[in-house]
Amino acid sequence: MPESPGDPENNIAFDAPVPDALSRRPRKKERLDVSRQLRMDRELVVAHIFVADDGGPVRTIINGRHRKPTGRHYMVKGGFRSSPWESMEGEYPFMQLCEVATAVHRFLAQPHRLEMQVVGSAKRWVYFPDARIEVDRAFGEVLLNGVPFDQAVAEWRPHMADGVNMAMLVEVKTDRDRRADESDYKAKLTLTREVYHRLGWGFVTVRQSDIAMHDIAYSVREIGLDHDTSVDAEDVRVAAEYVAAPYADLAGLVRALGGRPVGMAKAAALHVRRVVHIGLDNDLRPDTRVRLVGDGKDLYGVMRR
Repeated sequence: MPESPGDPENNIAFDAPVPDALSRRPRKKERLDVSRQLRMDRELVVAHIFVADDGGPVRTIINGRHRKPTGRHYMVKGGFRSSPWESMEGEYPFMQLCEVATAVHRFLAQPHRLEMQVVGSAKRWVYFPDARIEVDRAFGEVLLNGVPFDQAVAEWRPHMADGVNMAMLVEVKTDRDRRADESDYKAKLTLTREVYHRLGWGFVTVRQSDIAMHDIAYSVREIGLDHDTSVDAEDVRVAAEYVAAPYADLAGLVRALGGRPVGMAKAAALHVRRVVHIGLDNDLRPDTRVRLVGDGKDLYGVMRR
């Protein structure tokens, strides 16, 4: 992760050495990624971030001790690997939506363990974010302004991107989460938000109602079913030639890619890989508008798979 500049307002450098008494050691299969002293509200907070050695989730969740449904969801945007989830009402639909959201570039579940301690206090806070997503900056700002996640996804169009990405950490909450009204939990999230802000990352809480997908559920489901369809450089060329500015229709793109069902499966895969953007609010009808993403970013191995 990139080094952040110092905090000129308080004259505390983000890379100031952490006192030995407050330093933390990584657990097995972890490595220390960030260690900072941060001045917040006249208090000095020491923050450590630990990530998995293999670059994947720091917690796998599925350990045989849960008395609720858990699972893994294979994701192209997760680096062609399975991402663990522990809530069918929260994390699982959030993963499905991120996989299909054009503004989401990359996804990592359980990305790190954050440990925080206010200097002079014995209390230590430990927080595991549910996900880390890399998104178009303008999309991230929409989320930070309080727009529900599914609404932001439905309304997003490629021309809204400004070519700059941002990292966002996400807390996914279900309606049955009993911690919502706990004062300690609220205090931990407040401190977590401030730490991430100082490191240049966004932080949002996504509630169950924010991923209900009332108007786009059909499109998200159908595109998600074909997300891992194989596509190659020729499919990218065909799509780029057919989807001329400002947009084309879905039926024509499907025909150009070989007709149904293969052409539709390829169109879905190209959408997930951010080659094209298929409008999600039209139930994938023949006249659904398709636009080129065209930001020149990595196509998640489209040339190799």
